[in-house]
Amino acid sequence: MAFGGLYISISGINANKRALDTVSHNIANVNNPSYVRQSAIHATNGYVTTQVGGHEMGTGVHVEEIRQIRDEFIDVRFRRELGIYGYHYAKADILNEVEMIFNDLSDSGLQNVMNNFWSSWSELYKEPDSLTLRGLVHESAVAFTQTVNHIDMQLDNLQRNLNKEILNKVEEVNGLLKDISDLNGKIKMAEGGGPNIKANDFKDMRNEKLDKLSKLIPITYYEKNTGEIAVTLQGRDLVNGDYINPIDIKTDNRGYGYIHWKDTGDKIELGEKGELGGYIAVRDSIDVEYRVKLNALVSTIASEINTIHESGKDLEENTGTKFFVPTDGEITAGNIKVNPDLSNFNKIAVSKSGAKGDGEIIKDILQLREKGFKELENTTFDDFYRDLVDIIGIEGRKAKSIASNQAVLLKQIEDRKGSISSVSLDEEMTLMLQYQHSYIANSRVVNAIDEMMENIVNRMGVVGR
Repeated sequence: MAFGGLYISISGINANKRALDTVSHNIANVNNPSYVRQSAIHATNGYVTTQVGGHEMGTGVHVEEIRQIRDEFIDVRFRRELGIYGYHYAKADILNEVEMIFNDLSDSGLQNVMNNFWSSWSELYKEPDSLTLRGLVHESAVAFTQTVNHIDMQLDNLQRNLNKEILNKVEEVNGLLKDISDLNGKIKMAEGGGPNIKANDFKDMRNEKLDKLSKLIPITYYEKNTGEIAVTLQGRDLVNGDYINPIDIKTDNRGYGYIHWKDTGDKIELGEKGELGGYIAVRDSIDVEYRVKLNALVSTIASEINTIHESGKDLEENTGTKFFVPTDGEITAGNIKVNPDLSNFNKIAVSKSGAKGDGEIIKDILQLREKGFKELENTTFDDFYRDLVDIIGIEGRKAKSIASNQAVLLKQIEDRKGSISSVSLDEEMTLMLQYQHSYIANSRVVNAIDEMMENIVNRMGVVGR
């Protein structure tokens, strides 16, 4: 019995030592946001049957496992919501840049430039043969073309930068996939040493990678009985154990990159999830929504003014020419310019009769501002442009609002997650005292048994000698 008691006490010492080591590890990682609190789970050893009487006798305690204290359902929800947040955060950020490009609230914004353009024609109508006022019309027209040229160039630069960012995000995704695969191997090797061995620190590192990956693309995942995980996208494996299926980039004739499966070449549509999906969606919407509308506005203004200007006569009684011309191809926001011939202000054709004081062509040009055009959804120039700016602002505010709501939701989930998995110094100190007292108690039992054995060996049988 004495030796059995000794073994029981030593098992208690060892179990409490491992528990104290776990507490120490928790405290050391109190400021590590990726760390999940660990707990030493104690369990009783098997019983033995005594030779005398056939009684069952306990053999002490052991640490069953070092368990991570986490709620996996919270992790799954957090990563799902993180993908939605990543998409709308990226979209809101980029649309804010688009708003700044149009710069509509400043004096140099396109709306103000168009107002000055129409005002210069109104001033010229008062004195049609004034070279000074003709020069003002020419300069305001140049300001208009340069402004739309600049907007188009900035939109193009933004798209190119977004395209580069998309390439960088794809590299980041593939890097995370490789890291997860490497950690799968380390976890499998570590936990292969026995059913009670857990590679918790490696799992923390892998969970950090999963958080980053889920913000970029909408992943799902599951853990295998080997401790490895399989990460999937739209039902297809990205990582499964040490297998990696990276995503690939293919470019179109504009040089825009789109993501595809590396193995099959099939295109991947991310939908409204993940930062990568947000970057792709906004980059493409610049062409199909904003640049198309801007080009429609610019080409309609140019076409209508050209038609009227060509019907007039200039101060030299020559028939008018095109007021706006492209640098090449058809007129767009990116290539429109004022006809170089009109740098001779005499060639600005504002007369119907050819008389110097005749400015009837100007009246027709000014009336264009109040007309609706089929090419502009039956709205005026000003209303069409305001609608364009409003669409950008509304989409930006919508994305920002969703991102803000998601941020609040993520904070609530993180708080819930933290209440379960984060390290509390107060709780760890309580556990430390508990395990220390248990360690000391087991040590005293060992000392007591040691003294008892010493008395048995050295003192019994010596009485009367």
